[in-house]
Amino acid sequence: MARADHARNEAVLRFCRRRMRKHQRISSTMLESKYTRVAMLLHWSTVLLVGALYAIGWSMIDLPKGPSRGATFALHKSIGITVLALTLLRFMWRWGHPGPPLPAALPVWRATLARGVHAAFYLMLILQPLTGYLSSSFSGYGTQYFGLPLPQWGQTNPPLNEFFTELHVICSVTLLGLIAVHVAGALSHALGPGEALVRRMLPWR
Repeated sequence: MARADHARNEAVLRFCRRRMRKHQRISSTMLESKYTRVAMLLHWSTVLLVGALYAIGWSMIDLPKGPSRGATFALHKSIGITVLALTLLRFMWRWGHPGPPLPAALPVWRATLARGVHAAFYLMLILQPLTGYLSSSFSGYGTQYFGLPLPQWGQTNPPLNEFFTELHVICSVTLLGLIAVHVAGALSHALGPGEALVRRMLPWR
């Protein structure tokens, strides 16, 4: 019995040592590289604006017709266009300033999932405001950017307005799902051996 207990304890110790070595490899790699300050600013600005878009979007659905509803819709549209502009700016910045590579010790499936989620994020952050803009263009109400009138991409067309509105909602739900996956991944890294991965996007660490 004592010999069996000793064997189990040795197996647990070997497992713990492997986990610690893996943690150290990931941490040492990540500590050597972080995202640029500009990339961090663009990332967290987008996070705040997307959060505001969801809050405003859900609150404006049941608003009665009137000045308050119109002002809320106008604010939602303006913030959405800002998110689109920030996303395009992130593309341009990322082109000249690639982000730090993922650590070699990261499992292949997690690295593949991370790349896929990031690519889907960029796609949705472009499609969602774009479909909203198109929906507004065919609604007859037009779009303003914080009071500045923007070009109309079409005339009043209820079927097209409904089509792009539905696409806008689909993109919204898809983006929300991606956010959930992204947050879950970040938490798993923060509470596991990949904690240094999270610090790459934190300006204060």
